[in-house]
Formats: sequence, structure tokens, C-alpha cells
Amino acid sequence: MGHFRQPPYGVTGPIGHQIENSTPSGWRKPTAGLATAEQLAQAGERISVPKSKAFVAVKRVGAHIGLKASDMMLLDTLGAFTQAQDWEEGRRPIIWASNAYLMEQNGFSLSALKRHARRLAEAGIIAFKDSPNGKRWGRRDADCVILEAYGFDLSPMSARVEEFEDLYAQLQAERELCLRLKRKITVARRMIRARIEAALSGALNGPWGQLMGLFEDLLGRLPRRHEASERVIVKSGV
Repeated sequence: MGHFRQPPYGVTGPIGHQIENSTPSGWRKPTAGLATAEQLAQAGERISVPKSKAFVAVKRVGAHIGLKASDMMLLDTLGAFTQAQDWEEGRRPIIWASNAYLMEQNGFSLSALKRHARRLAEAGIIAFKDSPNGKRWGRRDADCVILEAYGFDLSPMSARVEEFEDLYAQLQAERELCLRLKRKITVARRMIRARIEAALSGALNGPWGQLMGLFEDLLGRLPRRHEASERVIVKSGV
């Protein structure tokens, strides 16, 4: 039995040939997040989703669901190992790349690699499929179909495409609402300021100086763009 690292796009060997590496896959402490990720992986196996569609859906909402740039970089590296047929119904896009290769490609330390992989799993983007001996390995047949594999499972992405597309549409609607509100606030602010300044310059009777001070105070209380966005998201129940 030969011992090899899985190349970036998957090497095809003879039928039944096993491609293995000696990287331990874990023996992780179970958590609710990891259990959910496995359930999502099982659901993802039952549907067929193009790889590009799955990745676009995740990337559009990645920051919103708490993923960092380095998490997405690792996800891209893992995705490069998969092939189109891996995303078909009844199959799982599982990657058995070694830690050494992933560390080299992303510039991660081992602890950083584990941290980013864990965050992806806890977020329900990937799942860990561990082998009985705790090592990542896999084999493809002559048609490059995965026969058996243990490692990083991207099946949860397939299960969540519709969810992420709906979330993205909601975020887009929220952003458009914020832009409309911002434009209305800008128009109202300019109109109010112009009228108060006209009253001051025309020496009209009234507490215009006091009103200008109150107006400036109100403007200072307006939430910044990102703060307003977050409030609308929470209010809408995202």
C-alpha cells in the first residue's frame, strides 16, 4: 500500500488503489456544533449542488456568519481538491490532504490550521469524517469517483446553499433599505439646517440658536452606517 499526499486535484489510481497520508484526523471532543455539521453533511449527501454554486453561496455570507478571511482561504484550498462528480447526489466531497500541505499552501502554523478548520466546522460549513485509526486517507476509482475517504467533508455546504442564498437576499434588502433611509436622512438634515440658518441670518424671532444646538446634538446621536445595519438585521430576526 503506497503512502502519498493527495495532490491538489486528486490523483486517480487503479480501481481500489488507496491514497493515504499519515496525518491524524482528530479524536476531537464532541460538541453540538460538530454534531450539527455531521447532520448537515448527511443532508448534503442527498442533494446535487454544483461546486461553484456552493462556494458562491458561502462566500456571500461568510463574514455575516462569523467566518474570517483566513477561514475562507482554507476553505478555498480544500475546495481545490474536489472534483465535479464529488458534489453529485449520493456522494461527498471529502478531502484527505495532509496538515503539512495545507499549512504550506496557506502559511498557517499547525495550531492556526486546526483553529480555522474548527471554526469552519463549528459554523456548519465543513464536517470532520474520521477514520477508525484517526488518519486522513481516501481512494478513487478509475473514473475518479471517491470510493472511500476520511478527512474534511464539504457536504454541509451543499445542504446550506438555499439557506445562504435566502440570507444573502435578506442582507441585500437590508442594505438597500439602509441606503434609502440614509438618503432620506440626508435630505431632511440639509432642509432643516437650511431653514434654521435662514432664520438666524434673517434675525427672525425665535430660539434659533438653541434649536441649532439641539439639531447638532441629534445629528451626533445618529448611528453610523454599520451600526444602523446591525440594528436592522437584529430587528428583522436574521
